[in-house]
Amino acid sequence: MSSKLSKTIEPTSVTLQIVGMHCTSCAINIDFELEDLEGVMEAKTHYAKQISIVTYEPHKVTHEQMLEVISKLGYEAIVAEQG
Repeated sequence: MSSKLSKTIEPTSVTLQIVGMHCTSCAINIDFELEDLEGVMEAKTHYAKQISIVTYEPHKVTHEQMLEVISKLGYEAIVAEQG
């Protein structure tokens, strides 16, 4: 029997600063759209803090793809903190 070592890449998180949300529905819409991206495991968008914390697989999705999704929804976003 041969043993194969699989190289697993750990999920990471990023905090995105978002401008233009008007209500909690905006945050929910952002979460749904981000979570539709392949590689995004979870998005937690906070209307009051104007941020989204995204847990993702870096080999499957980029920050640029996340920012593009948010932009298409009509909001501005930047990477605030990478974890």
